[in-house]
Amino acid sequence: MKQGFTGRMAARAVVLAVALAASAFGQQAPTAPRACDRQCLVDIGEQYLQALGAHDPKREPISADAQYSENGVELKMPDGLWRTISKVGDYRLRVADPETGTVGIFSTMEENGSPLILSSRLKVRNRQIIAIETIVARREGSVSAGASAGFNPRPEDLKERPQFNQLLAPSERRPRWELIQTADTYFRALENNNGRDHVPSFADDCHRIENGMATTNRPLTDPRAERGALNMGCREAFGLGYYREDTRMRGMRFLAVDEERGLVLVNGFFDHDAAVRSYKLNDGRTVNVARTAPWTWMMSEIFKIKDGKIWQVEAVLLSAPYGIKPYFTDGVKTLSYQEAIEQERQ
Repeated sequence: MKQGFTGRMAARAVVLAVALAASAFGQQAPTAPRACDRQCLVDIGEQYLQALGAHDPKREPISADAQYSENGVELKMPDGLWRTISKVGDYRLRVADPETGTVGIFSTMEENGSPLILSSRLKVRNRQIIAIETIVARREGSVSAGASAGFNPRPEDLKERPQFNQLLAPSERRPRWELIQTADTYFRALENNNGRDHVPSFADDCHRIENGMATTNRPLTDPRAERGALNMGCREAFGLGYYREDTRMRGMRFLAVDEERGLVLVNGFFDHDAAVRSYKLNDGRTVNVARTAPWTWMMSEIFKIKDGKIWQVEAVLLSAPYGIKPYFTDGVKTLSYQEAIEQERQ
């Protein structure tokens, strides 16, 4: 079983988590009319980015009473990025979901001349934006410059990956609930990963980009160096038991699905309680954990799932105070194993 799970509590926690997840999958229903199709959502998303660049939240199609959050905090527009964006970049990665009236966009921007990566989740009703949820990965001068050492965002390295825009053959597609379930296996495995329980179904050439940087399949620059998780494929790194210091997956909210392209957008949190100081990989090597204090990744991730396997992953990550809560709480929600145990104890 996973580290920290024993006996009856572990079994009950797993059953609870799976049952609640299945219930969430089954209860998902459209919350907006389909009148705004995929292209409509894409266009609205682009209009939003241009309004942000113009510092003008009164532009169409933003509703006058739209809710806005930035890095988990509610702000009144025009505040935050609405005052500081100095340039709208060219990079775009989108998940448009007419079923729920949602479009998610990863984009590049400049803030007072400093490059950043922006995740925007827009909720659309009657062709008006009624909710805006943003996660901003900044280079310096913010909370993201703390525990993000080594993950300093590199917006300039983000290039369009055609895999994300590729339409899947009908035989390669999966229904909405199955795409969510497949993406959720990634987080279930990541939490206290030991490389044996719940290894996700990865494509052979699975690749991951986080904050503009490759965190899998990275070539060794020094032939004398030892290979680590950054140099391995997704399946190998998970199978060896890397990432055990990710002690709790929390607040996973699946926000948009594109069945034709096999895309899933999810926002949530990776908690690190800092109690794990070292651990052994399945090849006998020891990993020492450098960070000494509890901290949390606030994250937004887009998965590309092809033929039931995770093929591509892209993430926007923000180092945040430990245990931070989201402002928005909608979406299809799943419980991690640790969350299920904590709920059982309450």
